[in-house]
Amino acid sequence: MAVQEELSGFPTLKPAIITKVDIADVHDLGTIHNGSKLTHYSTPTGTIESVPGYEPAFKAKVDFGADWLSFDPDGNHARIDLKGMARTEQGHAIDFRYRGVIKMPPEVGKLFNGDPTMVTVPFGHATGSHTFYVADPALKDLENSVFVSNGRIIVHEKGLTVETRQSLVVASTAMD
Repeated sequence: MAVQEELSGFPTLKPAIITKVDIADVHDLGTIHNGSKLTHYSTPTGTIESVPGYEPAFKAKVDFGADWLSFDPDGNHARIDLKGMARTEQGHAIDFRYRGVIKMPPEVGKLFNGDPTMVTVPFGHATGSHTFYVADPALKDLENSVFVSNGRIIVHEKGLTVETRQSLVVASTAMD
């Protein structure tokens, strides 16, 4: 029996959305009850845009957001808890949320410590899941779908931008 037949029933992924949020103010809360270090990163600007071929197609501008990022006590991982609001070109609001885990090798740690030698890190250190809440009937599929992502942080002359590339989870229709 072929390996693919043995592993039937798994979902597939379809590229869907690219989100970019700009990091602004950073507020260090300190160590909390579970030993994690909690830091608040405001993300007041950015974009959310569907990729070609994904429906519903849309473009939106982020006008509010923040990540309550917690760093594990051992320093090996960080936990993403980002919430934000965006508005489409047609004026419709999108509530977007991103939860995930970041592996923290030294090159990623430099980003969070403000090290002057920090550089953009490639995808592969952060994975997550995304949810959306919308009132616009044309965007309701966003609410009724599951999205997973890879993330990275881009270093540029104005600061840092978090980019996630989200894929729609497509259910398998295989029957074992």
